[in-house]
Amino acid sequence: MPDKRLVIQIELLKRFLTWDGSHWTSFIIIIAVGGLAAFSASLIPLIVGQLFTQILPGGNRQLLQSLPLILVVLLLTIVIASWSGYYVIHRLLDGLILNIRVEIFRKLLILPPACSDLPANTISLYFFESIEKLYRNTISLGICLYRDSLVAIGLFSVMIWLNPDISLLMLTVLAAALFIRQIFYANTYQRSMLDQEQHEVSRVISKTLRHSRVIFLDKGYKQEVEHIRNMFKQLQRTLLRQICQTGLLELLASIFLMGIFAGFLYYFLQQLILNQLTVEDAVAFFTAGLMLVFPLKRLSRINLLLQQCNEALHFIFSLLDRDSETTVEDTYTARIERAKGKLQLESVSYKDYQKKTWLPCFNLKIAPGKKIVLISYDTRINKLFADLICGFEQPSTGRILLDDKDINQISHAELCGNIAWITPDEDLLTDTVAANIAYGSLRCSKEIAITTAAHASQAMEFICKLPHGLQTKLKKCNVVLSDDQRQRIFIARALLKNPSIIILDESSACFDTDSAALMRALHLLLDSHTTLILSSRPVMLGLADQQLDLGNLNALSTANLTSVR
Repeated sequence: MPDKRLVIQIELLKRFLTWDGSHWTSFIIIIAVGGLAAFSASLIPLIVGQLFTQILPGGNRQLLQSLPLILVVLLLTIVIASWSGYYVIHRLLDGLILNIRVEIFRKLLILPPACSDLPANTISLYFFESIEKLYRNTISLGICLYRDSLVAIGLFSVMIWLNPDISLLMLTVLAAALFIRQIFYANTYQRSMLDQEQHEVSRVISKTLRHSRVIFLDKGYKQEVEHIRNMFKQLQRTLLRQICQTGLLELLASIFLMGIFAGFLYYFLQQLILNQLTVEDAVAFFTAGLMLVFPLKRLSRINLLLQQCNEALHFIFSLLDRDSETTVEDTYTARIERAKGKLQLESVSYKDYQKKTWLPCFNLKIAPGKKIVLISYDTRINKLFADLICGFEQPSTGRILLDDKDINQISHAELCGNIAWITPDEDLLTDTVAANIAYGSLRCSKEIAITTAAHASQAMEFICKLPHGLQTKLKKCNVVLSDDQRQRIFIARALLKNPSIIILDESSACFDTDSAALMRALHLLLDSHTTLILSSRPVMLGLADQQLDLGNLNALSTANLTSVR
């Protein structure tokens, strides 16, 4: 019965290799060049045997001159075939890795509540460390399968053709060596168990030292010392048992291998003395045996390579297989193409003890066109409130209404089309200015609409001075925009989208409010739009009609934000 772990590893690897469709053409090329390398390698022992014979007295001098040339041609054929297979594997994996990296990024984007605050080391683990580990091990595994396995089969076929009896005896020696290697592998497993025991002892010691004050006050140090002593004693017993087992295994393995090798050498010499094996065949046999060592050594690592590939693939696919919890568009019942911007929160509360964020139960009404600034000093609470409005987070209780329609009943596309989130530290795309303004806005991609938005955001005054105007490619024409110019492009993007709700997010960076052009653009953007401002700066507070203290929501349980302060 096959090992279940091996089956899982092969299934994961098969899924990876067929990620974006089958690649039979690449596989056929790889097998073809591997077969060519194996055929050339199989001929080398025979050529070497012939070469050794011609060196002896009475050899054919003309043949002696041509055999080295044939040997060089075979070696060049192996090198070219191996490099060709290596190149095809690289090209195949490059495409697969690129597609998987893009798919990982796409998956992270559609899971904003769970993945928006991933630290840089976790991002590196997803996109680089696990991918590079998979890349290197898959290449090594591919080389083992397409070249080393075929070369080993070819060389062993030559050895059987030269002398079946000695070949079978050598096969017995290899099987014995493999059996001994498995024994040592089991011993390595015991070593890993010992490491786990040492880690557990270290953990107990660390915990004991952290509680040393309690131990000292309770006069329990004698008991603790005795407890740790017993753990050390048990650990040393395990270590002594493992050392004895290792020494005994090494001694028995050495005797066993020496005996088998001596028997093999005796039989080989006997065949040579009795003229059952010619000198030419003996040289060819030994050459094939020596050449067989290297592919077999690499093939013995297949299980380890599969395990390492399995670890990387399991980590990657655990993210890619995560349910994005998207809802089919047909299930939405409410239709809202262009909302007025009326927001209503009915008995809304939020509790997440793992993230240590929560909002008490409250009711709130925000009339269309009102500009509200959130004055909570906890940026997490401010962003949570905005996430609830956008549907990124679901309230623990209650519901949120947009124009008297539950946002859970509104399609994701329509809800996003009515909300614009502007943050001043966002990066621009490496594309034209026009493409940056029309970012994500498929229905407003006409140049006249883009130009109108650019004029309204006061951005056209510097866009006209760029080398190609709206068609200037940023980051490729040595164009460096200032902060307020970049932020005016964001405002132009929001004006082009023309949403009903605008969220100004200054939780990570600030708008360049010293720029008069930017402030004029902000005033125009906020005019007649329902606005949530996530900021505590006085200049941004001045843009708001009212302030909402999220730290005192109990007092706002029936708040109705409709009047201007």
